[in-house]
Amino acid sequence: MSKQPETITLPAAVDVHVHLREPGTNSAETIASGTKAALLGGYVLVCDMPNNPGRETWDLERLREKHGIINRTAFIPVATYAGSQPESDNIGELEAMAAESIGLKIYGAVTTGNERDYEARDFEEIVKKWHEHAPDKPIMLHSGSENLEDFIELIAVKNAQPLHVCHVNSPVDVGLVTKAKERGQPVTCGVCPHHLLKTSHDISTQGWYAEMRPPLAHQDDAEALMALLASGDIDIVETDHAPHSFIAKDTAEQENPMHIYDEGYKTCFGVPGVDFALPLLFYQARRGKITMERLVEAISTKPADIIGIKLSPDTDVSWRMEQFRIDNESRQIESGSSWTPYLGMLAVGKMEGLRIAGKTIAVGLSVKQRHAGVITDRGAII
Repeated sequence: MSKQPETITLPAAVDVHVHLREPGTNSAETIASGTKAALLGGYVLVCDMPNNPGRETWDLERLREKHGIINRTAFIPVATYAGSQPESDNIGELEAMAAESIGLKIYGAVTTGNERDYEARDFEEIVKKWHEHAPDKPIMLHSGSENLEDFIELIAVKNAQPLHVCHVNSPVDVGLVTKAKERGQPVTCGVCPHHLLKTSHDISTQGWYAEMRPPLAHQDDAEALMALLASGDIDIVETDHAPHSFIAKDTAEQENPMHIYDEGYKTCFGVPGVDFALPLLFYQARRGKITMERLVEAISTKPADIIGIKLSPDTDVSWRMEQFRIDNESRQIESGSSWTPYLGMLAVGKMEGLRIAGKTIAVGLSVKQRHAGVITDRGAII
């Protein structure tokens, strides 16, 4: 007779990096569908990025527009980031947005909505203004391959502003962050499941379905990133959930099969992530790649600390630690994108129940009640 899988209760997860894409021109996801996917994936808070296609949150009016949708439709609390780029001309908005954001996101490299790499000095006035009005709220950085050291100098050294380096895909970049920490500078970094569990080779068989910014790493680097997460040199896991549809990915593949990244060619970077991120990582813990204690820190307590919020002891998730293979039938994909880049991979953990502040929000894949809200203040308790 086979042994029944154990059920464990863990602190709920916090994702500091998602793209819910509403309001905007990307119709694959809504705040409702994205937060439901996050809830059923074991998350109690997600932090939404500002670069919504066609509707960037560069000013207070747009930020409040997004907050209104969150309050009306979200299934779990959501925090939002203000955004500012050298060409966005919104320095005058930062004071007002700082009070209603959990942090500031800046893009120092090519990504959705940004077509070039920058020098750190291009952001001097933006960083100075943010530090003036929100000295304890982190700046979240999408860095380029050559400018990270300069951004650390500008943000964490010159302005003593907390800096979080998003979605690292290189052990070299992690080394720069580690050196900054050793000097006492307020710098952290996060890694995405796709940079741990997929590799650049996948592009040869999956095409645009494996294209993202920053790009997938080579096998050796992906394995090194897992070891750096296990050691704590990489602070947290963040999904960078980017819910592009099948149609958007396939269109890029059909119209740009040579994967030319130049302007004028169809591109589609990013993958959905919140549905299966945690079970995929639990499987890695079962394989001995990371301890459960370190993993809980990386998905829950440390991301909460980075954005300055606290998790109630009564905010938790129960997992039945059953192993399964991700396919289109064994478990429903809730994200509006309707697909996952992790098809065929092994995972451990099916959610049995999730509570927020003692209230049962979900049992299995059944949502019992919404628990919406916009989180803007450090010290907030969820």
